[in-house]
Amino acid sequence: MFKQKGFAEYFSLFSLFMLAIFLLGAVGWVWNIVKIIGTGFDVLTGMLIARCIGVFIAPLGAVLGYL
Repeated sequence: MFKQKGFAEYFSLFSLFMLAIFLLGAVGWVWNIVKIIGTGFDVLTGMLIARCIGVFIAPLGAVLGYL
């Protein structure tokens, strides 16, 4: 007989945690882009340069999106 897999085997606590981390990172990255768009480019600061780099380096952009 075949063993039927239950709900807990497909959606473990670890996979739900990883999904939450991924979603929080994606939201932070998008917020980073929104903050870049809302910033005036008349004064070039270190934070603006770091945010622009964070568009291409997603973990940096995700953290800067929450700052």
